[in-house]
Amino acid sequence: MSPVPILFDVFGVPVYSHGFFLLLGLLAGLAWLIVESRRRHWPKEEVIPITLAAFVGGMIGAKASIVFFNGFEYAPVVLSMAGMFDPRVGPGSIVGGVAGAYMAGYIASKAIGKAGCACDAFAPAMALATAIGRVGCFLVFEDGLGKPTTLPWGVPLPGADYLVHPAPLYDMAFNLAWFGILLALRDHKWMQNGNLLKLGIGGYAFFRFFVEFVRNNQVLAFGLTGQQVVSALMFLAVAAYFATKSRPQSTFSSVMQ
Repeated sequence: MSPVPILFDVFGVPVYSHGFFLLLGLLAGLAWLIVESRRRHWPKEEVIPITLAAFVGGMIGAKASIVFFNGFEYAPVVLSMAGMFDPRVGPGSIVGGVAGAYMAGYIASKAIGKAGCACDAFAPAMALATAIGRVGCFLVFEDGLGKPTTLPWGVPLPGADYLVHPAPLYDMAFNLAWFGILLALRDHKWMQNGNLLKLGIGGYAFFRFFVEFVRNNQVLAFGLTGQQVVSALMFLAVAAYFATKSRPQSTFSSVMQ
């Protein structure tokens, strides 16, 4: 099997696999966010500024996390204004993007005076977008896919005499399953007022911590990658939040009555 960096041509203009599925994932996530926001009667006066803030925060978080995960020598390129929009630098880390999007969305919601949190609409949308985007990561053999494996579903790399883990496909499969679980839980009384979004983030952080053991990311400390450190912190924060909850929130249920 060989990587497929160019998916197809449009009048001689190449369409790159990674960018195509990244854009497709973003559009699918946005479409689902709109559908879910309408179902939850989330007014557009709140949806638009919070979504825009989350998008910008996610983009900045994804890019900035490259510095943390790979070293400060990348800072002059990644953290420059041009680097933020330079496709050659790469979109950055999903883990950093999730953290940045959550913080920016939270700040925006407070800035517009939003008392509660209608942000649970983001939870399944994020899982769906990530699942689709990972197809592009697989097609371009991002980071060499994964570490060597003898498992029957291992993928051959050009020029190598061993198989590797198709790590992006693991991510895709998890997020598709997680998307279904989040849909099943979205009307539960405990999963309102921001709880579904926190669960969505915590669940992905838990998965990402363990899938990192078969990826090729740079080890930061104690045998763990930077992605694992951030994922662990995110999961612990979500676990601590749910551990301190005293009663279910029923904001959405009361709105729907």
